[in-house]
Amino acid sequence: MENHSQVSWPYLTRDHHGIPVLGVTVIGPLKPDRAERLIRVDTGYEGFLLLSEKHYEQIGLHLAELPRRYWPEGATVTGEVFRLRRAVAIVLVPQAGLEFQGYVDTFRGNPEDLIGLGFLQNVRLLLEGPRQRTHILSEIG
Repeated sequence: MENHSQVSWPYLTRDHHGIPVLGVTVIGPLKPDRAERLIRVDTGYEGFLLLSEKHYEQIGLHLAELPRRYWPEGATVTGEVFRLRRAVAIVLVPQAGLEFQGYVDTFRGNPEDLIGLGFLQNVRLLLEGPRQRTHILSEIG
């Protein structure tokens, strides 16, 4: 197998399963630090980035939200429909030197952070299951 980029992250382990993640920094109005946060890659989420309600508020995205009429609807696998709060934010991938702008969503009581398909359209990503690593091979564009 060829040698892939050194820009990679080990999978997180939860319930004895490897979970692919990317290390990103989300820049909001209140949080100037640039600490990298490991966020789960979820191809079942169509959006750009979903943050826990707590993280969304900590970095001040609630202060920069789009008007409610522009908030999209989300739906659970059981069919429950709810409104997603939405703001525009800068998302950095510090290890790869990448910067993207996109919609960051949350909803009341959300405990999860997810990187979705909207974000993944910007990068060539390798999920290396046998080695339990996520690699960014390059930016698309």
